[in-house]
Amino acid sequence: MLLTIVYFCGMKIKFFNPDSLDRNLKATVHKSGKLGFTVDAAKRLKLEPNKSAAIGTNEDDPSDDSLYVIVYKEVRSGAFRIAKAGQYYYINLKALFDALKINYKAESVVYDISEETIENETVFKFSRRKNTKKLNIEL
Repeated sequence: MLLTIVYFCGMKIKFFNPDSLDRNLKATVHKSGKLGFTVDAAKRLKLEPNKSAAIGTNEDDPSDDSLYVIVYKEVRSGAFRIAKAGQYYYINLKALFDALKINYKAESVVYDISEETIENETVFKFSRRKNTKKLNIEL
């Protein structure tokens, strides 16, 4: 992460390399119910069409609207299959979002992605952005 340390006017300044920072790690729910990933997020999660993902919620905290995702190295029964269209990856989660009563057709649903370790397992936390509504603009 550290690019260089420079002394300037008696001050020690630490400069960061932007290429080493996690950026643009997000996923967006399309009106079709598909969860689409940015290129950076797909790379970080190491998504491939021959993989799948377990997706869950925090049962201990009903106010936590985050999704918790574990990416498997293979397609597993009971997990959601990862798909690819062009250079973009997605997971068809229409049925899940409908079951969770997430109004992706009327609201803009965007998740910021962070990585956590829970019981020695890498888990990606998808934190929903607040106050993101789709604008109805007519041309």
